[in-house]
Amino acid sequence: MSTPVVTDRWAGNFDCSGPCRRKRLVGSDFSKKALEKHRKSGASLRCKSCVSSAEAAERDLAAARRAAEASSSSKTTSGTNHGQDESIPLTCASCSKSLRLSSYNRNQISKGEGRARCRNCVERAAGDESNRNDREREERIAKAREDVEAAKRAGGNAAAEVLRAESVLAALEAEHVTGLKPVR
Repeated sequence: MSTPVVTDRWAGNFDCSGPCRRKRLVGSDFSKKALEKHRKSGASLRCKSCVSSAEAAERDLAAARRAAEASSSSKTTSGTNHGQDESIPLTCASCSKSLRLSSYNRNQISKGEGRARCRNCVERAAGDESNRNDREREERIAKAREDVEAAKRAGGNAAAEVLRAESVLAALEAEHVTGLKPVR
């Protein structure tokens, strides 16, 4: 006699513990690291949108704190710049604008002239990368669907080709839902 299958928790049923409190989210709505921690230790999950809004709020708070420090202090150097002169501009490698050191993160300042990117360019690049990854995933799934249809139209002895195309599509859709890459 077989044991009953518990179906109350399927592979893509994740809940956000952040401010949005959304339920039944797929794995692609969370970072890979967060999913790994959740699977190993049962840690609470926060979706990518909650994490990004918290990071934006933290950046705004840090900008307000920097502005308050700049207005209250008449010094041209601060401890966050490692003794560098705030009045010396640094050129952004992405937008080519010459900006004050307060427009850069510490790790970008340490890269030096010609390689440092301003905060706005770093944030824009991170957002573009996220959008590009989502778009590429959708394109891969769409191409896999087209391959399945093409294999079905071929007819004849193409059953093996249909099976291969459907398994590729199933693997891509499962990766979207669970956040896990297929193992070959």
